[in-house]
Amino acid sequence: MQYVSMSIQVSGINKFYGTTQVLHNVNFTCNKGDTLVLLGPSGAGKSSLLRILNLLETASSGELHIAKEDFDFSATIQEKDGLKLRRKVGMVFQQYNLWPHLTVLENLIEAPVKVAGINKEDAKKEAIAILSTLQLADKIDSWPMQLSGGQQQRVAIARALMMKPDVLLFDEPTAALDPEITNQIVKIINQLSETGITQVVVTHEVDFAKKIASHVLYLEQGRIVEHGSREAFVNPATQEFAEYLTH
Repeated sequence: MQYVSMSIQVSGINKFYGTTQVLHNVNFTCNKGDTLVLLGPSGAGKSSLLRILNLLETASSGELHIAKEDFDFSATIQEKDGLKLRRKVGMVFQQYNLWPHLTVLENLIEAPVKVAGINKEDAKKEAIAILSTLQLADKIDSWPMQLSGGQQQRVAIARALMMKPDVLLFDEPTAALDPEITNQIVKIINQLSETGITQVVVTHEVDFAKKIASHVLYLEQGRIVEHGSREAFVNPATQEFAEYLTH
């Protein structure tokens, strides 16, 4: 199979929790460098789909091609496959998940040094460069609990970038942030898109989505209702998406 500029291809993904089906035959492609926003009401399956993209969860059936790796969910996916994939597919969690007992700098260099085997001094230089870009250079020796929510969010993004991922996943990155901080996150995601990294962002905030999306995937009850370029915000193809945009 040829994946020329395809960063992500999802084919026939179904997901059950017990007898409850949360994703129904989900198919889509996302090209390298795209910023794909997953939109939809609560319970639409957005976060489940996001977690499948870096094997934090496995689908019940279907196939996934991501970051030049292929997975068939009809076979058992090994934990080592998930670990390998997560070196290339980073995730920024809604709760940030920073290690409270490590400083900002230590949070950033932990995985590159221990998982990727990068020299500690090189990792520190890289960390300082990324923190400077995100205007956090003065926080390198701070503890996570000393930071505001917006600063913790940027540290979480910096930590994900340390592994130089091909794909970066965001789960509700602006959920608890005020408008000013949300605009900072918009700026960061848009700057990252210029570097050619592929980003997938789960959100339910339409205004935020409009500012970052190159493409949008709108889900309801685990089914894709609309999938298109950012044009869909202006000219939705479905009544359901049109209605969602007016909420």
